[in-house]
Amino acid sequence: MEPANSEPRMAPDMWAFEALYAQPAMLDGETLRAALAERLGAVDLVADGDTILLALRDYCVDYSDKKGVPSEIAIIRAGEPMDPTDYASALEQTWDWPEKESALAQCQHCVLVSEFMGRGLSVPERLEILQAVMHVLIENGGVTAISQTNAGCLLDPQRYLQAHADGFIYYGVVNVRFFNISNRPGEMLMDSLGGATFGVPDVQLLFSELDPAEVSRFVFNTSVYLVEHGDVIADGHTVAGIDGQSKWACKHLDALVEPERLVLDIDPRPAAEADQAS
Repeated sequence: MEPANSEPRMAPDMWAFEALYAQPAMLDGETLRAALAERLGAVDLVADGDTILLALRDYCVDYSDKKGVPSEIAIIRAGEPMDPTDYASALEQTWDWPEKESALAQCQHCVLVSEFMGRGLSVPERLEILQAVMHVLIENGGVTAISQTNAGCLLDPQRYLQAHADGFIYYGVVNVRFFNISNRPGEMLMDSLGGATFGVPDVQLLFSELDPAEVSRFVFNTSVYLVEHGDVIADGHTVAGIDGQSKWACKHLDALVEPERLVLDIDPRPAAEADQAS
């Protein structure tokens, strides 16, 4: 089914994350249902066991062939022991967790968590559900690390809880990655991951003489702006640069770094120079 009257430039991706455990996860469907209901209202336990399925009756989507379909959350225990090497890329692009390597090395068990039938909900609703589910799983106990699949990073569970308590609602939802360009000495690339979850492009910026810390904040804030407002920056539009004075040209392009996707490329060169280059 497709959501009724929904034709965005980019269809939202399903969100998913992996809760990683040092010991087998102790998950009880009714316990999780009750905890989630405290945050999200009416929740039904549809299935229990190795796969727990929860229906969110206060978060419904209208489809062209059926109205008022509750969104659902699937919590699935992996059948095989996890391999920490599968998370090498996420480990490399995790910047704020000094103990990430030692935490990941402890992990042996994986629980996959994803939304189902929920992509037609609004961005605030989907964020609320994602954050509620992550909080409930962490507070249930035993989570050593979280692999935030859509954002390509690892999260310290306790830091995640604290960040949200401090009001940083996009922490762990959007991640900024950093790359050196091997065949172009001095050139660097930053891009974001996470926007596609909400049907908007990620942001990328190729640069050489800017402060990476400032570029990181700029890329993150621009990505959050797109998540909140939609894909509203058209090709040829400009955005204010880091200094607040310069104008940086924008264009939708294929991403320079995997995964393959459409991104909003922002050129930090002066507008006239960027126009000549294009």
